[in-house]
Amino acid sequence: MVPSGKIFRIPVKTASGAKAAAPNPAPDPAATGISPDTAEPVAAPMEPSTRVEEPVRDVVREAQAGDIDWQAVALRLQADAQAYRQRQALRDTQRLAEERERLLLPFLEVVDNLERTLAAAERGGTPATDPLYQGLMVTYRGMRNLLEREDVSMIDAVGAPFDPALHEAVALIPATAHQEVENLVVEEIRRGYCQGERILRPARVIVAQATQN
Repeated sequence: MVPSGKIFRIPVKTASGAKAAAPNPAPDPAATGISPDTAEPVAAPMEPSTRVEEPVRDVVREAQAGDIDWQAVALRLQADAQAYRQRQALRDTQRLAEERERLLLPFLEVVDNLERTLAAAERGGTPATDPLYQGLMVTYRGMRNLLEREDVSMIDAVGAPFDPALHEAVALIPATAHQEVENLVVEEIRRGYCQGERILRPARVIVAQATQN
């Protein structure tokens, strides 16, 4: 029991009596071993960018002022899209024609070999009833049908005037006295073929050239 008549006082620390906390001192470079010249600088916090590009401001300003003709803008964009589609279609058509040409050229060489073989057989007196000759003829006709289905046709050469777009001259010979055409194709060395208006390969020919008096 606490004796009566005595009061015990308990000391209490108040906010005014409490010592203010000392700030943490900056680390001494000498103590840390880091030179002030080599210490990495602390990046300052970046402010959010409020910059607006000039063209964007112009469009916004014109839109607010009502100076933009949106119908004209839409028509221009529509015309640009149409022109782009046309260019793409033209490129696709050209690419397809080039790919078909690449595939057809080897077939033309096979046709050349078959024609030379058949011509040699005929010069050698091979009868038309010979099984080997008939087999070659069937193969040749099949190749010709394939080329026709692909719209491939032969270029006229012998008897036609020389055309550098269609013919490739490999030799020149003097013209006869009665030749009316200055440059006349008189012999075909290798057939030329075209596909529509596209030249697959020119015909190799011999040209009779008239002498100028």
